[in-house]
Amino acid sequence: MLLLALVALTGCKNAQTEANRAEERAAKPVVYVSNYPLLYFASRIAGPSIELHFPGAVAPDPADWNPPADTVAAMQQADLILLSGAGFESWLMNVTLPESLLVDTSEPYASRLLPGEESFTHSHGAEGEHAHVGTARNTWLDFSLALEQAGAVKKVLTSVQPDQKDTFETNYQALAADLKDLEEAYRQFATGASSLPLAYSHPLYAYYQHAYGLQGPSLHWEPDAPLDDDMLHEIAHLKEDMGIRYLVWERTPLETSVQKLAEQGITSLVVEVMAGLPESGDFLDGMRRNLDALRQAGAQQP
Repeated sequence: MLLLALVALTGCKNAQTEANRAEERAAKPVVYVSNYPLLYFASRIAGPSIELHFPGAVAPDPADWNPPADTVAAMQQADLILLSGAGFESWLMNVTLPESLLVDTSEPYASRLLPGEESFTHSHGAEGEHAHVGTARNTWLDFSLALEQAGAVKKVLTSVQPDQKDTFETNYQALAADLKDLEEAYRQFATGASSLPLAYSHPLYAYYQHAYGLQGPSLHWEPDAPLDDDMLHEIAHLKEDMGIRYLVWERTPLETSVQKLAEQGITSLVVEVMAGLPESGDFLDGMRRNLDALRQAGAQQP
């Protein structure tokens, strides 16, 4: 009888534990993010206090992702949807989400947004078509802006969990220190690297170029697309006319592309934009790898 009582008691405790865990999970604010930097910032600041979702992680570039109907339905039930802003979420035009859930984390630095290289046209009734230059979207590549974005994340998370204010502030300060260290490391490198002969595979690096002086022409090449004769002709002209020696890729390119460029005296560098999940490690790891790649290129300069 005693054994049966103990078993029954254990079963009750286990059931109560599971019920408590379910209640804790249900009490957590559900937060959706539109890209990896926001995922990283929110995770560093709130940790296990929130339930984080990054559905765009399934796409090579979350900016080009379109949420399926079931994901939109889930997002409509969230407590917060953190947006990167600066035109990053083009999919917003195709879905219906409550405005009260949407938080544009780029608002604190709206005056510092840069124009993008790509333009679009649309009509204003009888006025006809008008061309508009878009906004450069990868703002976190300027780490001073990433710091402001993280501050916006902290502010809105605190608004939904005010009882966690002190914890969130402590975690944010640790994140801020890491971002400030990154900013300083990039600025120190950029002091002697302004003449580094770079070209960029895609116009995704506007904030890198602007913040750290790492200037160079931008192409429209994808890492997983083979190079054709026209592309090789294009890079040959850049080498001849501008002295380009390094091509920056957002992800690891095809090995055949690396080899063909090397035959023309062009070294490939991987500088991850990190809008999506990094190839390995976390945000800090990826940005440090990027800096190491740039440093190696700078060390090879005559």
